Formats: sequence, structure tokens, C-alpha cells
Amino acid sequence: MIYAFLLLFAGGMVLGGAWSFHRSQKPRWAVVAMALAGLACIGASLWRIQAG
Repeated sequence: MIYAFLLLFAGGMVLGGAWSFHRSQKPRWAVVAMALAGLACIGASLWRIQAG
């Protein structure tokens, strides 16, 4: 359960990084890659929280 919450925190941080990349006009592929990685972390954490 602790791992799931740490993963949720990490996913939020990565999504924040993607937003920062977007605001600083980084390449589009880097923004999309970071956003997908953040969403994958959040999705995995929600799945682990529901699984118990």
C-alpha cells in the first residue's frame, strides 16, 4: 500500500514536470513522453490501491 502512494506521488511529480516542459517550449515528444509516464504511474498506483 505504501508503494502505491509513493507511485501516486511520483506520477504527480512527473505530470508536473510535463507541464513545466510544455510551458518552457520543450520538444513536443518530450512533453508527451513525460505525460504518458506520469499517467502510467498514476494508473498503476490506483490499480494497486484498489487491489489492496
